[in-house]
Amino acid sequence: MCLKAKELFRNRNIIIKTAAAFGGITMAIRYSEECYRGMEKGIGFCLEVLIPSLFFFMVIAAYIVQSGICEILCRPLRGISEKLFRLPHEATAVILLSVIGGYPVGASCAAMMAKEGRLSASQAAKVAYIAVAAGPGFLINFVGTALLGSPGAGYVLLGAQIFAVILTGVIVGHTVKSEPLAYSSAEHFKSGNLLVSAVQNASRAAFGMCAMVVIFCALSEVMDAVIPSEAICDIASAMLEITNGCHRTCGTLPLYFTAFFVGFGGLSVHFQIFSILGELPVKKHLFFLFRIIEGIVAALVTYIYLMVMPVTTTVFNSVEVTPTIGRYATLAGSAALVLSSLLFIGSISNQAVLKSRTNRR
Repeated sequence: MCLKAKELFRNRNIIIKTAAAFGGITMAIRYSEECYRGMEKGIGFCLEVLIPSLFFFMVIAAYIVQSGICEILCRPLRGISEKLFRLPHEATAVILLSVIGGYPVGASCAAMMAKEGRLSASQAAKVAYIAVAAGPGFLINFVGTALLGSPGAGYVLLGAQIFAVILTGVIVGHTVKSEPLAYSSAEHFKSGNLLVSAVQNASRAAFGMCAMVVIFCALSEVMDAVIPSEAICDIASAMLEITNGCHRTCGTLPLYFTAFFVGFGGLSVHFQIFSILGELPVKKHLFFLFRIIEGIVAALVTYIYLMVMPVTTTVFNSVEVTPTIGRYATLAGSAALVLSSLLFIGSISNQAVLKSRTNRR
């Protein structure tokens, strides 16, 4: 009976993957113009928003984790971390870095710590359930200033998200079990090309992030051509990809909806995180559930705050105003994207050379 169930499950997965492949081919042929527009828009978001606001923080976060500085800085938080999240203080450092650096930072640092032997696999997976947040640059500069015309709205979203991350962390800490690290094999305060290694790790994460954004922006444009309701398309876009979703919903939906979308993160972010985490024992249905909880908490906090202290935004006063992305970041974003791509390619070639030398030996 168990063998038949496994066989049915395997066949179902094959059918789903085959249907998805044919669906993608059909979409690329039937809606080629929409795919082109969506990918062009996604590349614009990467160059003008994501790379300038996230890449530097991703490099700094990788540097802090690899150097071992985070463990020293977060030692005073040992008691708080064990009581709130039931995790060692190294995990709290990853959560703080994710709030500062943005969505991919938490997963990248958790996977890095597990690989280096600073966290057990189950502890790193537990951190991955918690350390999912948009960075201050994205919320304040892009959503608050560029889209809503109000930096104050960005600060409200940031505060609501921090509260939601902490509360979600408490829920995760008391519901998800993790095994302590048996022994530590990490070498703290490594010497050598630490900065180069941090840049390469951040480049790989940024490259994957931008690729997913481009794909989901193309899918969003296809939905616009298929689904007649613009409101449904806007909400679906926000649930799929947060950057394009915020661009579409800011000004048409209340701020607490934006807070929910930011807390949820979007399926694009989820897939990026799953890719970064690799073989860590992260249960996807739990990860999805915790993202919904984080989104609901962020929306409630934003709603309550706006009832007490309303925030004025220029876009809400007239829904005809089209939010635009500032062009001042184009040059910096382009240079950063080119640099990250070159480093990504270089890191792959270096790994191939090292592997070939090892095989020869």
